[in-house]
Amino acid sequence: MVSFLVCLLIGAAARAEAPVAADAPSKVSHALEKALGKPLRVAGEAGFVEGRLLETSAQFLTLDAGVSESRRAQFQLSSVRELYVRGRHAGTGAVIGAVPGFLAGIILGTYVCSFAEYSATASCLPLGVLAGVGGGLVAAGLGAIIGSLIPSWDKVYARVLDGPLLLPPLRAPEEAWVESAEGHSPSATGQLGLFVSNVLTIDEPADALGLGARVEALVQLSPHVALGPEVAFHHLFESLDRQPLNAALFSFGALMRATPRPAVLTPSLLVGLSAHTAGQPVTYSVGAGLDWRPAHGATFALELRWHQFNVPWKDGRQLTLGFGTRFFL
Repeated sequence: MVSFLVCLLIGAAARAEAPVAADAPSKVSHALEKALGKPLRVAGEAGFVEGRLLETSAQFLTLDAGVSESRRAQFQLSSVRELYVRGRHAGTGAVIGAVPGFLAGIILGTYVCSFAEYSATASCLPLGVLAGVGGGLVAAGLGAIIGSLIPSWDKVYARVLDGPLLLPPLRAPEEAWVESAEGHSPSATGQLGLFVSNVLTIDEPADALGLGARVEALVQLSPHVALGPEVAFHHLFESLDRQPLNAALFSFGALMRATPRPAVLTPSLLVGLSAHTAGQPVTYSVGAGLDWRPAHGATFALELRWHQFNVPWKDGRQLTLGFGTRFFL
């Protein structure tokens, strides 16, 4: 009798736990079904791989991890630690924009009301709140637009939290297989680099140190080459002979960035042409960079560049070192 009751309890517990255990795989399956034919990031025992999701089965998932040519790879589900699908920061941008927009709207509305005739007969609070709501909506819209341009990797599966990976048979549309066979990859269409930058000016007209920022907005011309404008600002605060400085250096130009196939550590070759508001009016530049792309999170970038007006070691020149992040749009 006791054994019979124990069996009943075990069976009831198993039936109660079954929906919970099945919830995680169904959530992952739903996310991967929407990601078929689109970029997927797989984190395994030996690192991570990015590619176009082509197919899933009970034992494997298939990616096209090629850049300029097809390179299909199968991953055993038992070796997968985490899965990420491509997302956007539209919601985060809307929230970030709404808060300062609401506060700025209240301040502006109250300020305008205090100088209007309306303030003599009624409180400015309703008008300030109305202006705050309007400012919040406008800023939220702008934030959403900016956030939608910045991609992210959204985690949809983690073995530690969700348990073993269970997937149903899924297959990408036929056009995704055709594009894969022809070597067409869903690569990024642009890059946005944001850097904190140091500059050392040599003979421009004096040797000086400066600190500032650099922004690069590049269009992907091919899987390996990107080209676009860049702008930089440096504040020259000290000369090498310890003389204090207080000078601004603005730079505007074009930059070409060439890379091999993306990996965890991706080197790059940098070639540019810039105009400056101080020192030499125009310089060309050559340099190198290194991107670190972890399995999840932001991409960290390091760039070292030499800016020259004439042949090497003649006239003014600059050396810049930048550290920041890079978004692939």
